[in-house]
Amino acid sequence: MGHSFATFLALFPFLLYTTSAISKTFTPPSASDQIKFWSENVQNEMPKTILKKLSPLTQDDCKYYTNMISNNVKFSADSDFCSIAKLACSSGLEYGLLEKRRNIYVDEYQENKGLDRKISEADVFSFFRLSMLKNGNMVHLPNLEESLPDRAFLPSQIASKITLNIKEMAKLFPGVTKETIEKTLFYCNAAAIKGEVRSCPKSLEEMINFSKSALGGKKLISLSSKSTQGSNTELMIKNFKKLNTDKIVACHEVFLPFAAYFCHSLSSTNLYSVDLVEPKTGAPVNTLLAICHMDTSPFPENHVVFKILKLKPGQGEACHWFTQIDLAWMLDTESM
Repeated sequence: MGHSFATFLALFPFLLYTTSAISKTFTPPSASDQIKFWSENVQNEMPKTILKKLSPLTQDDCKYYTNMISNNVKFSADSDFCSIAKLACSSGLEYGLLEKRRNIYVDEYQENKGLDRKISEADVFSFFRLSMLKNGNMVHLPNLEESLPDRAFLPSQIASKITLNIKEMAKLFPGVTKETIEKTLFYCNAAAIKGEVRSCPKSLEEMINFSKSALGGKKLISLSSKSTQGSNTELMIKNFKKLNTDKIVACHEVFLPFAAYFCHSLSSTNLYSVDLVEPKTGAPVNTLLAICHMDTSPFPENHVVFKILKLKPGQGEACHWFTQIDLAWMLDTESM
């Protein structure tokens, strides 16, 4: 892993987003704390997709709600709290829309237990083989658009008081129906498969700390796909690069009333940056991250990935694209 960090960032200009513009406007104290924590632990700057999820709460808000939750008061998230904290607490959330967007990349790691996804419900372009990554190849992208409702991260002091189980969530967020969150809680509470380290961080700080722990380093690099351009269309691969890292933490957003991710690190995983262009004109369209799990033997036999790729566990690798809100974490090797 001999590349310099400067060289690495030169390959990924889309990963940088300057937060200096934020400093020129008012930034809520909780958001300032989250930005500070990021800058102390992550080498490159925060992407727009994460900036949109920073908490709008004040210090007084944080203190008040932390005390309410931690002191076993019969507290539940009312409309005022959900509004000022930018949460999705409404009973009017459309379950069908959430189910349509369920991240099937999360499904690939867990046993069925009645939650198996039928191939007819899945995007058949979601998974592909590594052999598809060749310059000049045509590739049909899946749906990269995000339909989950906008939600902010909870400040870490509030999030740390929340337990991810149905009973606790029903008490704190009575306006959210069980069916909208039960699959997320199933993922979060399921046991890890062979070779996997996993977590469902409830705050931005928890996600960063988990990634540092799983990767065994002090300073991180955060990667994401450039945009959703080219979603559901056929494009041509102009160039692709395998990133020089032997360990990756992948984080996929899942639905809870607050911003939350399912994060995990699997052995035998490769990460690629793929430049995609318009086939006829060669005009640049997007740069996406693609992750390939080279050993599928631990995956559940009935998972949709094997139906799409017509494989059995262990017969071949399975690759998928990162959306704009997915995050891949690597170590900054110069800080080790």
